[in-house]
Formats: sequence, structure tokens, C-alpha cells
Amino acid sequence: MSSGFTTSESVFTLSDGLEVYTKTWKPSGPAIAQAFFLHGYSDHCNAYYNFPATLASAGIELFSFDQRGWGQTCKEDKTQWGASGSTAQLFADIDELLLQRVAVHPALPLFLIGHSMGGGVALTYAYAGAHRSKLAGVAVWSPMIDTAPDTRPSSLMVAAGRLAAKVFPGMKMVNRLSCEYMSRDAAVNEEFENDALCHSTGTLLGIKEMLDRGKKLQDPKIVASFPPDLPVLVMHGSGDKVTSCDESKKFVERLQVKDKLFVQYDGWYHKLHAEPGEDKQKFADDMVEWLKARCSTSMGGSKL
Repeated sequence: MSSGFTTSESVFTLSDGLEVYTKTWKPSGPAIAQAFFLHGYSDHCNAYYNFPATLASAGIELFSFDQRGWGQTCKEDKTQWGASGSTAQLFADIDELLLQRVAVHPALPLFLIGHSMGGGVALTYAYAGAHRSKLAGVAVWSPMIDTAPDTRPSSLMVAAGRLAAKVFPGMKMVNRLSCEYMSRDAAVNEEFENDALCHSTGTLLGIKEMLDRGKKLQDPKIVASFPPDLPVLVMHGSGDKVTSCDESKKFVERLQVKDKLFVQYDGWYHKLHAEPGEDKQKFADDMVEWLKARCSTSMGGSKL
């Protein structure tokens, strides 16, 4: 087990010229695996508290990036706020960055992990991504499979939004998440409310695509198409008022993979990585335990 970690920041230029902000948490000693992390809606990779450091200190190198339209990737150009594009665009971005990570550590098992919107993207990539065969496992928490009852829009509003997205895909709208729903820690909620990089602005297309990805993850036929040998971990708080804990549980129940696990944290909120006291550390430790148990070279690692 590694003790300690270092961090590095860089800019990766995608094939269309977009400069993407990236950050990597590296173990001080030899890495046993690497994790490719996808952040949530109105979030960024530097807002995950001690979670990245916990993985890196356990020997798991964590690579993250502020996705198209979010965080420092569009910090200097507010006109790009929320302009995340289609799922196809998002997957193209992931493909480029994922291959770069494979090239950096070709012998290490590569895990795709994600939170909230990023969790829904990770699960979607697991069955539809071009390079899903390179993954040693997928681990998500509070994934966007469906919205929680507290925040679920009416069917009429969803239908109107889908129609508007076809006509005005690039139109911006503020879809503000209630800060008090983020964590049971009031200080975390205040930080989220005051974080200038959490701008809550999305395009109609981006929001529609996020909902569409979740809808497909509720389809038993889609869920049945998951690679049977790909380990899947889904973690959710029963007190989540942003995304649905019940749908996460149903998703795992429908999965037909050999190695699957659903972990429920009773009463916890949306940001499991930022719950009060020792809870956030327990969550991070639980994730590390699952990842380390699947770091055997027999899992295949990255396949070039």
C-alpha cells in the first residue's frame, strides 16, 4: 500500500481544439491500478474533498477532468457554460482521454468511476463505449438513472423540454440543484452554493441527453447488454433527494453480470464523498476496498 500522494494539473487539447483541464492524483509509491473519474452536473473534479487523495494514498492513481462545459475547462469563457454537447460528443471526449491514460499505464487495471451525472455516463459507457473492453470495472455513486421523487419534473415538463431541445438544442437554462440536498453537512452545502465553478447552467440538448441516458439504464434490454465479465459497483444514499436510490437498486438487480454489488447508505444524501464526520471517509474506504479486490492482473487491465 502506498503512503501519500502527489497531484499534477495539465491541459489536454482534444481533436476539435478544445482545451480540457485535467488533474491527476498519483500515489507516492508504485500504483496498483488507475481510475478514470467523471464528475457530476454543475460540478468539477476539484470539488471531491478527500476522495481522490484516499484512492491515491491506497495506490490507485486517479485521473480526472472538467468535462466540456464545466469547471475550469470553460472558466475563461462563460459562453461555454453547460455546452456539454450530445452523448456522442461526450463519448468522443472520453475516448481520447481514456486512450491517453491507457498509453500512460498500459499494464495497470483501468477502472471507470463516476458520480451523479458522471455515474450515469460511466454506466452508459460500460455498455456502449468504444473502448469499454479496456475497463477492469465500473464503480459509481448516486448515478443519474432517474431523478429522486423530490426533484422529479412532471411528464409534461419533460415532454416540452424534449421538443424544445430538438428546435433549440443550444439554448441555455439554469437548472439549479438545491444546495441543502447535497449533503447532511451544512458547510459542504454552503461551499457548493458559493462555488463559482458550479454554475448550474446547461443546454436543452445536454439536459435531454442526460435524461435519455438514465431512461435507457432503466430498460431491461439495455441492462442485459452489459458485458457479463465487467464488475459493477453502485453506491447510493437512501436519503438522496437528487437522484433515485430505488432506481439504482433496481438497476443492479437487473444486471446479468457475474460480479455486481449495490451498497446502500441509510439516510445519506447525494454527495457520499462529502457527508459529515467520518462518513465521507467510510465511503472512500469502501470504494478503495472494492477496487483493490479487483486489481488482479487476471482482470485483464488495459487491452491495447
